Amino acid sequence: MKTKIYIYGLCDVFYDGYYIQGLREVYKNVEFNVSKFPKFNQGTFAFILNDNNQTTKVIIDSRDSNQINKAQLEWCDVYGKVNYNTDNLSSEDQKKIVAIGPSFGIKIWNLTKTFFYLVSNFVRFRKSIANKREFAANYWRQYKRLKLEEYNPIHSSVNEVFFISSIWKHEKETNRNRSLFIEACKSNTDLYFEGGFAPRKNGDNLGLDSLLYSKIVSLKVYMKKIKNSSVVFNTPAVLSCHGWKLGEFLALGKAIITTSHHNILPADLEANKHVIYVENEDEIKKSINRLIADIDFKTKLEFESRNYFNQYLSPTKVITRLIEKR
Repeated sequence: MKTKIYIYGLCDVFYDGYYIQGLREVYKNVEFNVSKFPKFNQGTFAFILNDNNQTTKVIIDSRDSNQINKAQLEWCDVYGKVNYNTDNLSSEDQKKIVAIGPSFGIKIWNLTKTFFYLVSNFVRFRKSIANKREFAANYWRQYKRLKLEEYNPIHSSVNEVFFISSIWKHEKETNRNRSLFIEACKSNTDLYFEGGFAPRKNGDNLGLDSLLYSKIVSLKVYMKKIKNSSVVFNTPAVLSCHGWKLGEFLALGKAIITTSHHNILPADLEANKHVIYVENEDEIKKSINRLIADIDFKTKLEFESRNYFNQYLSPTKVITRLIEKR
């Protein structure tokens, strides 16, 4: 039997284009479909693999929340979860679940193909699309991202640091940790620092006005500056999730300073091998100084972070690990 992949046609191609890319890399015969699936909510990423007379049903849950959708878990054979936490899960439920780690938005189609898939899928599935504006917008958002090939490591600066991030209304710990990193960089006379918090649209910057970065930076400029940055900083974001930044930093082979992770990764990021773990302001400052002073250590971290991405987080590896679980 010829291998065939059916992707749920109401998926979010902005957030989950990463996995479409993986499916296209592993399997060539991919088709969008709705009739072969239950009536999942719009934005669900599900696919069916028909291979050698065997059918495998897979869910990939990239939501910030670590909650599991029980109906989707019951339907599938394998449940890939970005923000996986075993709290309140039975051992039986855990048998189907695979921790797949962070991903990020990428461009998977050029403008012609984006328009083609938008129109064809919109026409085919229009009766099932609950939010037509969002459905269409996500195809355009996908196109505005960068291709995965552009997430390539380069030789980074010794003492230039760029960092920009959002202020989250309900994530005080995230805001605090990012503030500590920004302040540590600003106070370090051995660094050339650029960045800060992006101002909130409503003007309420939650008391962080002194750390704002008012420039508007395009995604391409952001990528160029992050690639050059001597170090980067990660901390769990909304609902303590693995944010896109972690996936991007690993793909770019960055020297990463990070607070601890709340959710399970496909394999541990080891301290002083893949990343530097910190818990407070003093440790952040010491880590920055160590990376400035010890270029060999920084280079080792950069190599191992990209190596981790290649082993566990690339789209191909994510799909392969899920299929191996069946």
